[in-house]
Amino acid sequence: MTSATDHQFRVEAFHEGEWWVARVAGLDANYTQARTLEEVRDMARDLIALALDIDETEVGEIVVTENDWR
Repeated sequence: MTSATDHQFRVEAFHEGEWWVARVAGLDANYTQARTLEEVRDMARDLIALALDIDETEVGEIVVTENDWR
């Protein structure tokens, strides 16, 4: 079985008003938000750790892609 540290997590970030909404592919509870695009990776790491019940240090690589809602 592969651990979360070996897994690459894909995150799509969408700009919505003053916020960035981020969706983590492959998670049931997969949305989070951040004030800046730079914060998206940290917020996604928090969400992944919470959803998988692991420590943030156990979360593997996070790849953020900026997308448009349309």
